[in-house]
Amino acid sequence: MNMVIFIRLILIITVTVLLDFLLKLNKSLNIERRLARYSIDSNIENNDDNLGDILKNKYNRILKKMRRNLKNNKELNKQSLKYDKYVMVGDNVNLLDFIIIKLLIGFTFTALVIISYAIRGKLISFIGLVFTFILGYYIYDVYLHIYNKRRMNKIKNDMLRAVIVMNNAFKAGKSTIQAVEIVSKTLPKPISIEFKRIYQDLNFGISSDIAFSRFAKRVKIDEAKYISSSLTILNKTGGNIINVFSAIERSLYDKKRLETDLKNSTEASNLVVKFLMVIPIFFVAVIYILSPGYFAPFFTSPLGFILLFILLIMFIIYIYLLNKIMKVRV
Repeated sequence: MNMVIFIRLILIITVTVLLDFLLKLNKSLNIERRLARYSIDSNIENNDDNLGDILKNKYNRILKKMRRNLKNNKELNKQSLKYDKYVMVGDNVNLLDFIIIKLLIGFTFTALVIISYAIRGKLISFIGLVFTFILGYYIYDVYLHIYNKRRMNKIKNDMLRAVIVMNNAFKAGKSTIQAVEIVSKTLPKPISIEFKRIYQDLNFGISSDIAFSRFAKRVKIDEAKYISSSLTILNKTGGNIINVFSAIERSLYDKKRLETDLKNSTEASNLVVKFLMVIPIFFVAVIYILSPGYFAPFFTSPLGFILLFILLIMFIIYIYLLNKIMKVRV
């Protein structure tokens, strides 16, 4: 008990000192910016950095330091390769940074849980710490997966526009590389970024079918595979590229119209899926409100953490199977 009280005092003092430091730092920065307006001498620099910029710079320095320490770890470098699909053209991002961010989130989650338990006068078990770190470590993957899915949906929705722009460019006498460049400059992100990659591949001398094949492997949507296959056949057998892209344009237009009709006709089933996904969460929330201590065994014993982990896995499988069963593909 004395150890718990000591930990709580240390945490309170640490948080108080940290808040005091941040408030004083923010106040000094504001004063410095006001003085810089009336300063003629260059001894006082016009520093427009606010507290957010300072913290961002600190964060970047931590990333660089951890990157230097972990760059020789072959296993982490191997794991970081799968995050290449999240890097955009022009981004100055090291793939190892994704692993570092996951580690930082994991440690942050663990620290927050330790602090919350210490404030309540309790000590968390070792299994609880491991479970918390694993949860924090993989939550960034969940965010990236959702982000990438939304990005792919935007690319899929803009593919018809890209084909129309390329077809119009071909009708105007433009080459393939010029048509790709026009798409990369006229259409919005994220499809313009992907076409910039295609443009870079074509500039390096890669054939159009291989460049679009790489594009199809990156985005993994049926429309990109269709364009890649059409260009491959066109390069092997010959033909009129305008006629080919006109056929692609008609096919994508018909598919988009069919998808719209299916979406309207399956709106009720999608609503059922969302309802079935919310019901378990709703019942858990109601039980927690009525009896806050009902779920306490899940967080106070090693067996509880194991059961909680199994329940989360089962809920994820339930959502996955529910979407698979109710989803209608074109």
